[in-house]
Amino acid sequence: MAFCKYSPNFSARNKTEVDNVFINEFLPKAPDLCVKVYIMGLSKCNNADDSDNTLSYFSEKLKICDDDVISIFKYWEEQGLVQVLSTDPIEVRYLPINESSAKVKKYNVDKYADFNIQVQEMFKNRMIMPNEFSEFYSLIERNHIEQSALIEIVRYCVEYKGFNLSPNYCLTVARDWIREGILTQEAVKEKIKELGLVDDQMMLILSAMGSKRKIQIEDKDLINKWLKAYGFELNVIIYVVKMWKFKKRRMDVNILDDYLTKYYEMKLMSIAEIENYENEKENLYFIAMAINKELGIFYEDVTKEIDTYVVTWLNMGFDIDTLKMVADNCFKSSIRTLEGYNNILNKLFKLGIVTMNGYMQYLNDSIAEDSKIQEILSTLGVERKVNNADRNFYSVWTKDWGFSHEIVMYGATISAGKANAVQYLNKILSNWNTNGLKTIEKVKETKPDTANTQFNFMHNNYTKEQIASIISNLDEVEV
Repeated sequence: MAFCKYSPNFSARNKTEVDNVFINEFLPKAPDLCVKVYIMGLSKCNNADDSDNTLSYFSEKLKICDDDVISIFKYWEEQGLVQVLSTDPIEVRYLPINESSAKVKKYNVDKYADFNIQVQEMFKNRMIMPNEFSEFYSLIERNHIEQSALIEIVRYCVEYKGFNLSPNYCLTVARDWIREGILTQEAVKEKIKELGLVDDQMMLILSAMGSKRKIQIEDKDLINKWLKAYGFELNVIIYVVKMWKFKKRRMDVNILDDYLTKYYEMKLMSIAEIENYENEKENLYFIAMAINKELGIFYEDVTKEIDTYVVTWLNMGFDIDTLKMVADNCFKSSIRTLEGYNNILNKLFKLGIVTMNGYMQYLNDSIAEDSKIQEILSTLGVERKVNNADRNFYSVWTKDWGFSHEIVMYGATISAGKANAVQYLNKILSNWNTNGLKTIEKVKETKPDTANTQFNFMHNNYTKEQIASIISNLDEVEV
């Protein structure tokens, strides 16, 4: 028994090697179905005894008839890659591929005598070389395009490009049209007629660009793409040209194609949609630059800033004046980064402040509140400026506990001169809040030493679950 051998299902996972000469020289020129048959046959060569190595298998798998499979193998025989030993039953031998296999195929020149004469007459200034004629023959035989159709294509190219054009240019145009399924002389004439209808349209576009050059075949292909494939109206295309010309941007048909492709992908098909997009994009740029100026920062490219921040700020409802004002205030407060500025805007948004009036009212209210806090600190004998801790305390006293400024000031007079005056004031106000003393009359009736009142609670009366429930409720308190 063999020590190592293939498993029964190994061949199903095995690889089929394809020669690079085939990929580089034969595959680009071969019809798709011919490539499929060749590679499938190559895979069967690795498993010659496979039950699926039959003509019927090829036909069923590729959904073509038996005669088509045989015809394709004869095609590859003409290319020198296989040898068809028999057609009934079908028997094919794959031949090794080498560089010589890719040499130009020999064609029956007599078959193309009239074709050669007509094509050569159109190239008045140069002789067409045998290898160039072979490319025409190959195009005819591989794609089954009529000789008369190819002659019409060459004539059309010469009329547009002049006598000095290369035969390769005609071949390139022919291949493009073949891909569209244009294989007969009648189809070529219809294509040329169709292209003739766009001359006036293309002339309007070139005129809008300020170009006086002659219309090229490539131009016609582009305008067909813009009008038919993309679905733009002619007036939209001309508007795009004039818009970018007005903005002093360089414009040619390739640049225009880039713009129209972008608009098509973004589903911007009308003048209004394109105009709104470009105006908004320009507006976003100026907004970003204005904010950066106020913050004292500079970015050469603000695209990321626009996408990350500016669009979001505008969607929140902020206008440019408010954004600039907040940025200026941030700069004066030593907040000079986009992250810090964005944090401030998020806080303002949470407070419902997005307009200039709202922001100015907030500033006025904040300044007025700071004045009241400063009054309390002065009464306590604390000689310093108001800080955030003071503001937080005052917010708790007046908003959360519901004390008036008058009551807080009364508590401050009681706390004045104490070792830790602010701490002492917090204790007094906390006791008043616990005892429900919310008017100036009620608090004045209490003794000044209320802050030192001690309460004795039986801590062991509370269960572990009760304590946990109460502590978890604190999660709902915003700080």
